[in-house]
Amino acid sequence: MYFKMLLLVFALPFLLKGYDANVINNLDETSMIEKIKDEDEMPKADEKRTLSGYRSSKKKSIGDLSLELAKLHILEETVKKSKAITSLQNEVNENSEDKCSRIKKVGEPIVHHHSGSTQGAWMRDPLGLLGPEKIWYINGHHTNKVLEFDSMDYFKAGQVAKTHTLPYYIDGTGSVVYGRHLYFNRAGTNNIVKYDLVAEKIVRQACPNGNIKPRKYTYQWGGYMTMDLSVDESGLWVLYSYSSYSGKLCATLLDPLTLSALHHYYRISSEPMTSMGNAFVACGIVYSIDSYSGTTTINYAYDTATGSRTNPAIKFINKFGYNSMVTYNPREKVLYAWDRNRQITYPLEFED
Repeated sequence: MYFKMLLLVFALPFLLKGYDANVINNLDETSMIEKIKDEDEMPKADEKRTLSGYRSSKKKSIGDLSLELAKLHILEETVKKSKAITSLQNEVNENSEDKCSRIKKVGEPIVHHHSGSTQGAWMRDPLGLLGPEKIWYINGHHTNKVLEFDSMDYFKAGQVAKTHTLPYYIDGTGSVVYGRHLYFNRAGTNNIVKYDLVAEKIVRQACPNGNIKPRKYTYQWGGYMTMDLSVDESGLWVLYSYSSYSGKLCATLLDPLTLSALHHYYRISSEPMTSMGNAFVACGIVYSIDSYSGTTTINYAYDTATGSRTNPAIKFINKFGYNSMVTYNPREKVLYAWDRNRQITYPLEFED
């Protein structure tokens, strides 16, 4: 008996370590959010019941008690991890929803790296779920390769942490990482694909609007930009257009778990998508950029909350003359962009 107890004491840290790793690898946004409220109250209640059981039962062996303590510890660790991940999501809300307002100014572009082809996409996860410093990089506008870097320093040094080879090609430069998933437009289709970056597999694909024709309406620069995904304080968006609205921009807020449409906003722009340099969503407002080359302006804004339309005329600089990707990161409050082989960010100023 003492030998078994001693063996359990030595083995317990390794068992817990393995269990913790399994929790992280199998953690899903849906199950985590649904379970966390219930689990939050479980440790104290279970602890009282367990300790009461220790006092009342004289038949339990030391080994049985050790196993129960191990289970209790695992439960507590699981709740701690769930709380930690939920706090990351709350961080986005705390830093954004309460302070959400219109963009007042776009600062000078900051060049972080010079690499890849003329067109491409790069991003960080607004939730920082797999690591707040991680960077994902997609070279070109028609590829099935996604590179993962652990930090900006590793990105600049070209030290790839992981290469994801997708089962489908990506169309355009409108992909985004949101939580543990990459969302992208499957090449030649009107489907959005949800790819699990941890399990490295496709978990869902769906069409947000059956009227979208692949590669028919794109931004000025082309590049198969059928659908442009964007993330803001409200969640996951897709921007697109189709013939019924004369090519004017449309926006749909998606459920990131199921990819079903939560809200549609049709014909929200003053000009067709083909006349825009790019577009993005920030604080529930859809902004369009007048041109993808040279010094231009954010010339139009549609507020999805009020339906109001304005012409903010905010100066916007395409410093290298070919900006094929612009998207907003609500955690960092900056725009990420890809301007002729350069991976850049734009600092933003918001109205008070």
